[in-house]
Amino acid sequence: MHAALIFHIFQKFGCWRGCGAVSGAMVAGLSIVLAMHPALAKPAERCTEPVFGAAGIFVDQRADTAEAARTIGVEAAAQNAFETVLGRVLLSPEERDRFVGLHGHDAFTDFVHIIEENNLEKRYIAKLDFCFDAERLRAAFIAEGIQWAELSSPSILVLPVWQGPDGVRAWLKDNQWLSGWRDTVTQYNGLVRLRSLAHSLTHERRFRGEDIVAADPIKLAAAARITKAEQVMVVLAHLDYVGAKQIVDVEARLFDKNGQPIATIMSLPDISLTASDMQPLDSARQRIIARMEGTWRAANSINTNAAGYLLVSVPVTSAKEWSERLDALQQIAVIRNFAMRTLDTKGATISLELAGSREALQNALVPHGLALVDAGDTVSIVRAPDTQ
Repeated sequence: MHAALIFHIFQKFGCWRGCGAVSGAMVAGLSIVLAMHPALAKPAERCTEPVFGAAGIFVDQRADTAEAARTIGVEAAAQNAFETVLGRVLLSPEERDRFVGLHGHDAFTDFVHIIEENNLEKRYIAKLDFCFDAERLRAAFIAEGIQWAELSSPSILVLPVWQGPDGVRAWLKDNQWLSGWRDTVTQYNGLVRLRSLAHSLTHERRFRGEDIVAADPIKLAAAARITKAEQVMVVLAHLDYVGAKQIVDVEARLFDKNGQPIATIMSLPDISLTASDMQPLDSARQRIIARMEGTWRAANSINTNAAGYLLVSVPVTSAKEWSERLDALQQIAVIRNFAMRTLDTKGATISLELAGSREALQNALVPHGLALVDAGDTVSIVRAPDTQ
């Protein structure tokens, strides 16, 4: 997968996360920043880490009394939300099921936000947001030796296209390949962030199916800009006939935000269809998403039982910039621990203990506007070129 968009005070020697004071000869300005570095405030109605939340869980529960309906409905919604979050961050359904069997959601629930609710006689209707405590979940994963992933991918615009004997189509409303992708993007809530291009007459005229199939870089780049996507995935279903039999070849290709090719994600040839059974197209769609999700999670998995170490240089030009670097490092889950080796007015040298790959670290730095640069003799964490 293309690497594009994944409060602790240091002592000078050997201070890990959780240290309570600074010791050693520090530069005065940086010492003040370290001592005054604030903890993040959590808004009352929104998860500070949305990956560990489930939004808009719908409840419609009936029971003998309104109170009973509310109790049963909220409990079922909480369990649904808990399994949704675990399915997002754990690497396999088996791990999710095992964890659910060992732990109740109550042990990890941070808060519940009521979007709307209606208490009727013997019925409770509501829409609820659930937020689970990321630190407690991480601690449980570590205690049980479970690998997980929590970094969201760069946003990916999905452009589905249907090509048949009558031509290339990208906007037919009654085509199950096209409408199925749009429904899937709307409903999907995994780590891979999917987007779609809204249907309008302007878009229909500007982004023709023929241009998308031809991977016209100008058109792909324009679509990416409109949706603020970092990548574009073209998913083509090509229909042909062998006698009276319908045969579809499916291909998913990934491009960067400038319309340049990155990789072919999957090719699925010779899919048989009938007029009454379009299930094979749904299966193809799910296989493509599963490949993307699996690849992203594997590249960004966190495994605290297999730590590696990396010595990095962190150049800075001001106390404010140093504070920003600290803030970023403290938020990256793949960095299990870190220790400062040297510090002066030009920056620091830090030893990182990684619970994942160097690629996972690079991906995790991108949302913070940072990049990992390997110059051969020195590895540095610097501001990404696009943010300078």
